[in-house]
Amino acid sequence: MKTAEQNASSLALYLGKTGVLRCEYLSIDVTIVDAKRSYGRTLLLVRPLSGTGEQWVEETRVCGISDLPLSRQKVR
Repeated sequence: MKTAEQNASSLALYLGKTGVLRCEYLSIDVTIVDAKRSYGRTLLLVRPLSGTGEQWVEETRVCGISDLPLSRQKVR
């Protein structure tokens, strides 16, 4: 498998997962709708589960990435 194909398949693993986006003092529940690599960084296109809009953010700003809907995840 070529490196480009490996990168594409690893990025595809993010699609459809949920997580929590950190924004200053807010935490926003989001779903990941796309992913890409740019200048060696992984960027995720996220949409809020409640509300409107979408934004490309660095992977490090999204925590708790999971296949489960946020309502079914355990709260710690």
